Amino acid sequence: MRQVCSLAIVILLGSSLFATVRTVSNSPSTLAQYNTIQAAIDASTSGDTVYIHGSPNVYAGFTIADKRLVILGPGWRPDKVFPHQAQINGTVAIGGTTGDPLTNPSNNTEIQGLTFLTTIQTYISHGNDHPNGLKFIRNEFSSLTLYLHETGLYKDYVFEGNTFYNSQVYFNGSGNYQSFLFQNNIFYHTGGQNIYDLTNGNNSVIFDHNLWYGPSNTPVVCFAGTCRFLIITNNIFIRRNAATNNSFSVFNNNITWNAGTNNPWEVNSNSDGGGNVVNIDPAMVDQAAVNAGTYNPLLNFTIAAGQANNSGSDGKDMGLLFDASGSLNWTNSRNSRLPRIYSMNIANPTIPVNGSLNVTVEGRKSN
Repeated sequence: MRQVCSLAIVILLGSSLFATVRTVSNSPSTLAQYNTIQAAIDASTSGDTVYIHGSPNVYAGFTIADKRLVILGPGWRPDKVFPHQAQINGTVAIGGTTGDPLTNPSNNTEIQGLTFLTTIQTYISHGNDHPNGLKFIRNEFSSLTLYLHETGLYKDYVFEGNTFYNSQVYFNGSGNYQSFLFQNNIFYHTGGQNIYDLTNGNNSVIFDHNLWYGPSNTPVVCFAGTCRFLIITNNIFIRRNAATNNSFSVFNNNITWNAGTNNPWEVNSNSDGGGNVVNIDPAMVDQAAVNAGTYNPLLNFTIAAGQANNSGSDGKDMGLLFDASGSLNWTNSRNSRLPRIYSMNIANPTIPVNGSLNVTVEGRKSN
């Protein structure tokens, strides 16, 4: 039964992405072309897509060198009858050999719907071989470091719909970071920072519509090292201090609650861009669980009333986005943006000679 389901997913992929698609599964019960991610990547060329099936088994890390790929998993909490994640436990490296990030063949690679358990590095060897234009969409980063800390130019990165659990993005204070967008993510940490040494000189690194929270004891910092010149809009900070180690940043339409420093826009040479709310409970539906420090990205983070409701700079709620259409809906972030087989039932598992197999398949999508 699962083999048929896998074939149906392959058909969906082939018809919707119009590219060469390679499938991977390390579970013997699921049909796929490859049983390791690396083998599928090695067989691919720029523009190809690698689909990684959810599995009860953890996958090894992988390296993408000198090719632009789309890597798709099922999501960090896939909404389906067999909700297996694609968990990666081993170093993941994305880079090239040109030495020039502007012409790196791995530029514009997209990673979507995976759960990472160990280091991610955006280079192959220490040097200026990192790619630009990477997109990390709807992934879970769990207790790891994502390294963007080579020298030189980094630009056009997107982090959208991810959950960062006890994980940090490690930058280089001497690097040049342009056009970065962190949007609609959860940043959770039990005792440390999520962003390290993000120093930028042109105010083009944006943190927009994110939820920052942690355990129910002493507030912890969001930023470490030296972080400067950030644009911070429409965020919710609960027991997360956005002022420490962060300066010359512009805040607008954010709300804090028991954050230690509840007015980060008024300290460390930061700027108040207006619309900020000081030390008010955001009143999410599952606010009690959030206030208790419960890490569960499936909690109901919607806001029905209060000062965070419809108070963003764009007229939407502060914090996570729940747009009625399009991809910016946290409810959909648990799944990859690929249509999926939700369930499949065989009505007559015993088939007479020349009989027909009756199968009911339910498909779903998450924009």
